[in-house]
Amino acid sequence: MGRIAGAPDVRLRDVAGTNVPATAARIIATFGRARPADIEAGARWYVDALAFVDEQARMHGKTREQVAAVIAHLSPRQRWDRTLKGTEILLATGEAPGHLGRNVTNAQRALRSADPLSTLTGRKTSRFARNLLGDRQVVTVDVWAGRVALGRRADLPLILARVGAYEAIEHSYRVAAQRLGVAPATAQATTWVVARNGRAA
Repeated sequence: MGRIAGAPDVRLRDVAGTNVPATAARIIATFGRARPADIEAGARWYVDALAFVDEQARMHGKTREQVAAVIAHLSPRQRWDRTLKGTEILLATGEAPGHLGRNVTNAQRALRSADPLSTLTGRKTSRFARNLLGDRQVVTVDVWAGRVALGRRADLPLILARVGAYEAIEHSYRVAAQRLGVAPATAQATTWVVARNGRAA
């Protein structure tokens, strides 16, 4: 038990020179900067996203898993509003102009797959799809979530790519969320809103 509990600390120390308590404290500090509107937006972010998934599934005769996988595939390096619009267009026409070709190809593959979620092989995109489908225990660690957890640093993309780093940051969000009394995904969404508004700790 001690070895497992200590693993995230070891990974954070090795890849970023920090530990879980310090990382969780950064997340909590950023959450503490949230204004009432940020708290509401964070609490509703994935609720509203799930409503979009359900709406698109009904409109286009797809499963929720297909729609969530399409969104997750199209989301990298895109603004959220463009991801939603691209999803609507792809579900209606089979194409998504303006999105990265490989992302579109993967989204199209998800629509043809008997198991759409299995087409998501990345840690971030697979967790994002699960968040979109209502799983609030996993955490989507994108660059913004990484900055909240570790600060703005030039080597952040390299850190996130290191073995075990993603899971250690995700664990830190869970620790922070438990202390804040919210779901891990809600802690991530709320701090994402704060960070995007330029108020990260």
